[in-house]
Amino acid sequence: MTQLSTLGNDYSLSNVEIENGNNFGGSIEFREGFPIQLLKYNERSGNGNFGQIVLNPEALNVLRTINEPLAIISVVGSYRRGKSWFANVLHGRHDGFDLGAKVEGCTRGIYMWSPPFKLESKQFDGEIIQKRVIVLDSEGIDDPKQDENWATKLFILCLVVSSTFIYNINGIVGKDDIGKLYLMTDLSKFIKEPEVGDFLPRLVILLRDFSLESPGSFKEYFLEKLNNVNPKAAKGIKKFFYGFDVFGLPHPGCKKTMLQHMENAITDNLDEEFVEEVENAVKSIYSQLPLKYIGSSTMKGMAFVKFLQDTVERMNSSETSTLLSIPSEYESIIQYVSHEATNEALEIYKKRMSQLISEENLPMIWKEFEEKNEECASEARKLFSGKIIGSPLQIEDFIGRLSEELSKIKENFTKKNSKELMIYNENIAKKYWEKFVKIGLTQENLFENYAEFQKALKSFELAYEKSSMKSPEAARVIASYMRNQYSEAIDYMTQLGRMNAELAKAVHAKEEAERLRIEALAREEELCRKIEAQKREREENGKSFGNKVLELQRNIEQQKKSQEEMQRRLIKEREYATKRYNQKYEQMRESMLEQRRLNEKEKMELIEQQERKFEQIQRSLIEENNRKHEELKRQLDLEKMKANQNEIYQMKLLEKIEASSRNNQALLEQMRTLKDNRSRGIDWKDIAGVSTVLLPVMLGMFL
Repeated sequence: MTQLSTLGNDYSLSNVEIENGNNFGGSIEFREGFPIQLLKYNERSGNGNFGQIVLNPEALNVLRTINEPLAIISVVGSYRRGKSWFANVLHGRHDGFDLGAKVEGCTRGIYMWSPPFKLESKQFDGEIIQKRVIVLDSEGIDDPKQDENWATKLFILCLVVSSTFIYNINGIVGKDDIGKLYLMTDLSKFIKEPEVGDFLPRLVILLRDFSLESPGSFKEYFLEKLNNVNPKAAKGIKKFFYGFDVFGLPHPGCKKTMLQHMENAITDNLDEEFVEEVENAVKSIYSQLPLKYIGSSTMKGMAFVKFLQDTVERMNSSETSTLLSIPSEYESIIQYVSHEATNEALEIYKKRMSQLISEENLPMIWKEFEEKNEECASEARKLFSGKIIGSPLQIEDFIGRLSEELSKIKENFTKKNSKELMIYNENIAKKYWEKFVKIGLTQENLFENYAEFQKALKSFELAYEKSSMKSPEAARVIASYMRNQYSEAIDYMTQLGRMNAELAKAVHAKEEAERLRIEALAREEELCRKIEAQKREREENGKSFGNKVLELQRNIEQQKKSQEEMQRRLIKEREYATKRYNQKYEQMRESMLEQRRLNEKEKMELIEQQERKFEQIQRSLIEENNRKHEELKRQLDLEKMKANQNEIYQMKLLEKIEASSRNNQALLEQMRTLKDNRSRGIDWKDIAGVSTVLLPVMLGMFL
């Protein structure tokens, strides 16, 4: 598994400042903490190898400690669209995840909020549970400088690890704005889903800087616009997601300088409608926040880390996106979690037993031992039961394996306590044997007779009974004394003549019978203790199994009711849309009827107006005809006058023409005369006379 060797981010320098934070206020609760890089992407190296996803061990260690059910929110979408700012607002703050004011995207890889915060929520059955919420801020998708294969892997990775998938895009949905939503056309190319249980996350679409008039349903608007751009993507979303939400967020309404540094924004300086819509979106996201499931089991920290590691390892095996088999990943996680949970439970059991059953506390009677064992085993089972996941058959098998391992460890503690009990009781027996019996078996203080010997044995047994720790070991010690010390003492008393052979034989038989009885009782007590312990163990295992099965059933019911709730919401939305459509249709029909009434009224008014206009035109035409008639009549009269004048003019003109003709004849005659006189020389007086005559004639012609 490829992992980051160091934290490698700039956030650690200002964690204190980030923890204090710039509070968003309103109805969104403020969350302390700071961002930490979960993973990054290393571009292809110089030797030609394709890029690799690298996990951060520090972030994984944070996740491993989470024992509550997880709700995982991924905020994904176009870069420079306020994606990281909205991830901050989910924590009730403006700052946190880096925003940046440059054209290039500032988030690289995936960052998570640390620590993931706790959130109480009410289940459909009324139970209040505490979940851990992990918010992931991903690198912007469709960055021009981004590796296309990495962009696709990033989209699929966020989709498979999330329980809520927030996709942040431009409010005016166009071809260049849908980003990686085109992958929704056929997710089966990238993901093989499990047969049972919820897998795909709840989908939330954020339409940013929405400046148009708000539609009745943002979901209908989004699907309509997406269908215009990519019908297959719209169909895929409706197919793969039972229900999803779409929120339209208007422009923040602030100046450009604040828009470039939203981490320093003051909520009161933002547009009221924008703040209200943001709060509504966040409230809706948290009120319907689903858990992340593996089949019918909730996912917790250890399982999430393993799932993330396996998914990344699978993605790193190929340059392009490969098919992720979720059932195979789930089976691997189930076995891994069982193995880790078993080891952790056994370690807890051994540690607690070692503390409770230390050498200073040993020996202890078996009742106390079993109580302490049950206390430690119960703690181990509780931890184990809280971590294991899988089907009922798998869980039953896992519980059985844990029980076997606990029994093996318990056996070691049992042997240790049994040994200490033997030592303790042997010391007690030795002490009182020497005090009451051994002292009477010496030459100086030899018992006088059997009665005195029997009295000493009775005193020994009473003192031992009173001081010993009641247990099968105590019985074995006294039985051992009956078999050995008692027998030797009887033989010694017989040798010294304090007891005859017949009596000695009878006493041997009596003590042997008592020894056998005590040993039988010891075995029976030990067997009863083991049977009782096994019974309690079976009861505890059955209780653990039953509780786990009930938990799985509740999870299945929760997922089922969640789907039913989504379907109910979908039905309500359809009913609302149908109602709105009917209302619009009714309004349109009323509008059309009103328009028809208005049209009829306008038509009548228009007809009347046209009739009045026609009458007016008719009158105007008559008047115009009369005027033209008079005008023509006047023109005709003028023409007649002109005709009379023309006749007079023509007569005068004829007279002038005749006079001119006569003058021309006279002139011609004079010119012929002048021609005849050329040979005789020029007479300037004659020429002047001709000119005097000719010029008036010519002027008269022109005039």
